[in-house]
Amino acid sequence: MPTKQTILGGLEDILRHNSGTAARISRRLKSLVDGVVRCTKLTMLMFHSLLSRCPSSGGTGSGISSDWYNPFQKKLCGFPKWSCFMPLITPGLIPTKSTSKPGRRTKLRYCRKLTTKQYHQPFLHFAPRVREALSNGEPVVALESTIISHGMPYPQNIQTARQVEQVVAAHGSTPATIALIDGKIHIGLSDSELLRLGEGKEPVVKTSRRDMAMVLSQGILGATTVSGTMLAAHMAGIQVFATGGIGGVHRGAESTMDISADLTELGRTPVAVVCAGAKSILDLPKTLEYLETLGVPVVAYGDSNDFPAFFIPKSGLKAPWSLNQPDQVAKLISSSMSLGLQNGLVIAVPIPSEHVNASSKIEQAIEVALRELRDYGIYGKEATPFLLKRVAEITGGASLAANIELVKNNAQIASQIARSLADINSSCKIEKQTRTSRPLLVVGCVAMDIISQIQANGSSQLEMGTSYPGTASTSIGGVGHNIACAAHLLGADTALLATLGNDVYGKSIKADMQSLGMDTQFLQYPKGNAHTAMCKMIYEPKGELLIAVADMQINSMLNSQHIDDTFDKLNPSVVGLDANIETQAIAAVLKAAKRFNSCVVFEPTSMPKSTKVLTALIMIKQEKPDTDVGNLVHILTPNVLELKKLAQLALELGLVSGKSESKAAKYSATLNRGIVESILTLHSLFPVIIVKLGKEGAAVISPSTENTVEIRHIQPHKPRMVKNTNGAGDSMVGALLAQFYKHQYLLTANGHLTLAPRDVDTMVDRAQRAAIKSIESSHAVSKHLSSELLYNI
Repeated sequence: MPTKQTILGGLEDILRHNSGTAARISRRLKSLVDGVVRCTKLTMLMFHSLLSRCPSSGGTGSGISSDWYNPFQKKLCGFPKWSCFMPLITPGLIPTKSTSKPGRRTKLRYCRKLTTKQYHQPFLHFAPRVREALSNGEPVVALESTIISHGMPYPQNIQTARQVEQVVAAHGSTPATIALIDGKIHIGLSDSELLRLGEGKEPVVKTSRRDMAMVLSQGILGATTVSGTMLAAHMAGIQVFATGGIGGVHRGAESTMDISADLTELGRTPVAVVCAGAKSILDLPKTLEYLETLGVPVVAYGDSNDFPAFFIPKSGLKAPWSLNQPDQVAKLISSSMSLGLQNGLVIAVPIPSEHVNASSKIEQAIEVALRELRDYGIYGKEATPFLLKRVAEITGGASLAANIELVKNNAQIASQIARSLADINSSCKIEKQTRTSRPLLVVGCVAMDIISQIQANGSSQLEMGTSYPGTASTSIGGVGHNIACAAHLLGADTALLATLGNDVYGKSIKADMQSLGMDTQFLQYPKGNAHTAMCKMIYEPKGELLIAVADMQINSMLNSQHIDDTFDKLNPSVVGLDANIETQAIAAVLKAAKRFNSCVVFEPTSMPKSTKVLTALIMIKQEKPDTDVGNLVHILTPNVLELKKLAQLALELGLVSGKSESKAAKYSATLNRGIVESILTLHSLFPVIIVKLGKEGAAVISPSTENTVEIRHIQPHKPRMVKNTNGAGDSMVGALLAQFYKHQYLLTANGHLTLAPRDVDTMVDRAQRAAIKSIESSHAVSKHLSSELLYNI
């Protein structure tokens, strides 16, 4: 590292023709260098300031040329000799090594800017549920703790705190109540910590930015105000905060200068505050003016831009903006953050209409309390707790009840906003790379599988109507999810279009997909209280499925608009279609795939659902009679039961002629005649049919250039052990899709398949290997699937 003498000598050498100036610069730089100041903005600014005072080029001396150092490009121009001392005065540049050999130019590299997180991280203590949510990119809502310690009496304060957290959780976000406990900023509180704040057994300090360092250093119990909560939330990476109301400019502030720290915090901390506006005890016009001066957007949430005043839905003042949907507010927050703006936002939500009738009574009580406030000489941070307590006494508790409902309403809306914001943030985190090839799209179901297996009891006969000992577990499944997961692990660029509920199962599924590196930006979250799909399965002692019950109602909420938007964004080369979605959605996928000339692979899923594809084909034919429905689904992957059901219904609906092609067909003698007949019946409707035969392997028919039709029997692979057959078929289909994706040019311009029979057979054989891998795994889809499994055989 260059010494002080090297630095000063270099500067004096540069400026030797201006000795007076050089001496002055040297003296002023000595104090800087003595502090070993490196790579700071302060040094840069001082250096530029000093250089700007030197004589410019021309006259009797050349001075310092602006060409020597370009502060915006952060590099030296034409000064290799003095590059050794520039790291100390150039922000973002440091030597690559602490020492360099004599005569060798010191290499410079950019150093990472220190973030504030590096300084405050030791003070943060995260509740496990909050840490997990933040690490998974899930929505989190910050909550203040002053309302517990100073805003309400015990036990209503504790009850309200719990209720507010429950409201946040019920609407899809993780609550994070913030307080300062034992020298740490706690992001999320346990029940015992809530009680410690609210019971009043030990003193609790109202903590804003001003008090933060003192409370932490002394290990005092601190409850965060709006200001303190915003600061802590920003440190923790939480962007949405719900509270009752913000502070503001107090009445008479022109003489008392009593202005809440909430306002200045809003001007410098990028957190969105969802509140019921400012409290009506304040000077509201001055409060709004001050927020405007600080550059803080104030948004009225609802159908008008009336600015609420805590208990009063309409204060008579107007907010500059109004929005009425959570996703609109989320986009606003995202834009503000993306711009790098360092101010907060006020989302002003009016009190629920059922509590508006109490407003006039509460306002009268406020006026009485204000007079008492002045008479008693109470001011500063003690004013608001006194007023809230006194107003509650005067109104006989009506204000307290309204206050509680107001906070819960704000928490609900904050949770909805945080959910929408998390979706936006999740989409932004996905690499927006230009794809070198058209991706694979899977459209279908994601579900939580609840799996039970009956324990072997020595008897081969199982009786219905009784219970059996066994094992039970949960795993993430759903045909669409399993297929997409398998294809992704096997190397395909895969996107999944499916619906999830905003519940614990939905969060778990999304987090698991993200941990695997899967694209989750096309997951849809229907409005309302729809819950994630569930499938309960019971297996025999040997591992064979006995019965399953599926609750897939949420899949009916995937609509054609979602489908069209996804196709427009992705232009997929291959589409895997799961029969769990509604018939109308299947028809929408087939029409979109036709538009984009995408190869469609249909997985029937089960006997009752398998026939949806036939109904979808009829719907399309009715809409457009000249449509060739035999060229919409290119590949069908049924099991034997699904195959026979489809063949029977296709005949009944008149989608196939019923004329047997068996005379011109070749087929393996090892195949059942009924399977062969069903395959031949459907062949005109589905060019490639791959029948999953379980332990018997697979039967395949595909287009051939010859005049004959051949049905091939692909021999099975045997597993070393059977742990779980739940996802074997899905893994096989996922492996097929991954291989189809690799081809990219499966279809001609007219939408006809280009796969040769030998290629199809090879792909099916490889896909069976993937199925075996999952059978040997405890997961529906083995986590050990990889592209090497398919291609390095």
